[in-house]
Amino acid sequence: MKHYLWIGMLSLVSGISWAQCTNGTSGTNCSGPLSVQPQSGNTGQSAIILVDLGLPVPAPAGGQYTLSIAGGILQESDNGNSYHSLVGPPGPQGLKGATGPAGPQGTQGPQGLTGAAGPAGSTGAQGAQGAAGPQGPQGPAGDTTTVRFVITIGTAVLPSGSYAQAEYTPDGTNWYALSGEVPVTTPNGTYSSGWQGLPTGANGDYVVRIVVNNAGTSSTQVGLRQLHLQFK
Repeated sequence: MKHYLWIGMLSLVSGISWAQCTNGTSGTNCSGPLSVQPQSGNTGQSAIILVDLGLPVPAPAGGQYTLSIAGGILQESDNGNSYHSLVGPPGPQGLKGATGPAGPQGTQGPQGLTGAAGPAGSTGAQGAQGAAGPQGPQGPAGDTTTVRFVITIGTAVLPSGSYAQAEYTPDGTNWYALSGEVPVTTPNGTYSSGWQGLPTGANGDYVVRIVVNNAGTSSTQVGLRQLHLQFK
C-alpha cells in the first residue's frame, strides 16, 4: 500500500499540466493529472489537506483508489476493497538495556562536631517513705565473748604494784581497758589476767595497745618476751 501512495503522490506532484476542476453536487471533480502550484510569493509548503467532517467515507469502487479521513485517521481504499489506515502499527518495544554495575562506595565523610551538653534537669521531689516490712524471726542467742591477756616475762621486772594491760580506742583519742591487769613483778614466767567478759563498747574493729604501769619512783626496764590477747 505504501507503493501505491508513493506513486499517487508522484503523479500529483510531477504533473505537467493544470487539472480541470469543476464544482459538482457531491464535491470537486478534477480530470487529468493534478498539480498543486503555490501562489507567487507563497512561503508555506505545498499540501493537500483533508478535513474530517464527521461524515461516512465514500463507498469503495472498483478501479478507483480513494483517500479519505475518518475519526481523524487517514484511510485508503484500493480497487473496491475496504478502507484501511495508512498509518502502520507501532513497532515492538525495544529491549531494555542491562543495568550497569554499581559504582564504588564513596569514602566516609568527617565526623560532625559534638553538640553542646544540655542543661541538667531539676531534682525530682523525694518519694514518700515506704511502709515498714514485717519483723523477721529472732535469731539464736549469741555466745558471750571473753578475753584474757597473757604475758611471758624475762629477768627484768618492775616494783611491786606494777602491771601491764590491753586497751582499745573507739575514736583514736580516748582509751579504755580491754583486759584485766597482769602483774609484771615476777621474773621468768608466764602470767595471765584471767578470763573476763569482753567490754560492751569493745565489740568492733578498733586499734589495741599494751600499756605498762610502773609503780616505782624511777625509770627502769622490764623484760616482756611474749604478749598474747586471747578470745573465746
